[in-house]
Amino acid sequence: MSESFGARLRYERERRQIALRSIAEGTKISFSLLEGLERDDVSRWPSGIFRKSFVRAYAEAIGLDPDPVVREFVERYPDPLEVDVVAPVSPPPSSSCGPLSIKLTITWSGSVHHTIGRLADWKIVRLISQSTNLTFFQW
Repeated sequence: MSESFGARLRYERERRQIALRSIAEGTKISFSLLEGLERDDVSRWPSGIFRKSFVRAYAEAIGLDPDPVVREFVERYPDPLEVDVVAPVSPPPSSSCGPLSIKLTITWSGSVHHTIGRLADWKIVRLISQSTNLTFFQW
């Protein structure tokens, strides 16, 4: 059975006789965060650029090549801010898919009649009324 990521880091640190407190003081990384790293608990670790830079600083402090350590850390503990969210693919709209909802916000200056006239000029009212069989303002 292979050791966990954190256990391997702790082993390398202890093998080199480096105190965790001295790493915390030298890197300005919270002692509790470093303890968590060695226990494979990164739930309190920050997101973003600090995440990788903390691991890099720890690896350098115990004499390891930081690039493979950071790479493995990112693979094992992806940054919550960088996790891709894949939107579900929805089928193209068709007449059998149900109602279509359109939100139209109208702002105007002047009279309501003038605004309705402009909408008619843009053919929005005609387009919507033809496709939905809706009746709009009747003046």
